[in-house]
Amino acid sequence: MGTTALMTAGGVFAAGFLVLALESYHWSATEYRVEISNLPDAFHGFSILHLSDLHGRVGVFSWPPFQEWLAQADLVAITGDLYSPTRRRAPLARRLDALAAPEGVYYVSGNHDYRARRLMVSPWEPGGRLLDNRVVTLTRAGQRLLVAGLPDLVLGQPDWLGVRRALEASLDVAILLSHRPDAWLLPGVERVALILAGHTHGGQVVLPGLGALARHTRIPGGYVAGRLETPSRPVLITSRGLGTSELPIRWGARPEVVRVVLMRRGVQ
Repeated sequence: MGTTALMTAGGVFAAGFLVLALESYHWSATEYRVEISNLPDAFHGFSILHLSDLHGRVGVFSWPPFQEWLAQADLVAITGDLYSPTRRRAPLARRLDALAAPEGVYYVSGNHDYRARRLMVSPWEPGGRLLDNRVVTLTRAGQRLLVAGLPDLVLGQPDWLGVRRALEASLDVAILLSHRPDAWLLPGVERVALILAGHTHGGQVVLPGLGALARHTRIPGGYVAGRLETPSRPVLITSRGLGTSELPIRWGARPEVVRVVLMRRGVQ
């Protein structure tokens, strides 16, 4: 191959890589309305802003659709993987500290939040926002909604049995935050009405006819992101997340901010 041909091939490769890299900044806003038959009336229309897999990205915090949804959110749920080794931590930590919602901001850990199997998210200090192996009760007009969380199912120390027992001690509707969507496969998970997860990046690179090159989940059927609902298990919503890991590229799996609106079934 001659020099000109090599230069042409190199230019095509560089242009292709640039296109793939640019998609990682092409945010999308996805809304899901989830009907729950026994949802208390006080929580009909309850809005959850779901963020996942930020990997150090802070640009989305200035995006008008994000700011609008944040202003309207009743609760902010962050399902892990905060940082990236190639990006400074402090800018994201400041953005996380500034997040607020009437019913709180809650975070569960992801695999990239651990170093030597220890949770290491400084300089951010999640404090009471850390929901790993915890259940909190939200109360409105005397009615209750439970929000539970699990740490990363592989690198964390998830206590699903303890969380499940706490949930089963109540008849209140419960939602679960988990970094990995595989929480959907846990025994007894039908106790919760909704799971919010991340981790998969929606495959990060999804090719027409082939699907995701890497799924990062054991859920069958080629599932990598979005809404999954079956009669015997809770609604699962897995965000494609906002950042990237390994290669800084995306294709066919745009980064996304997710809003989930809880609806009482049969109420308009």
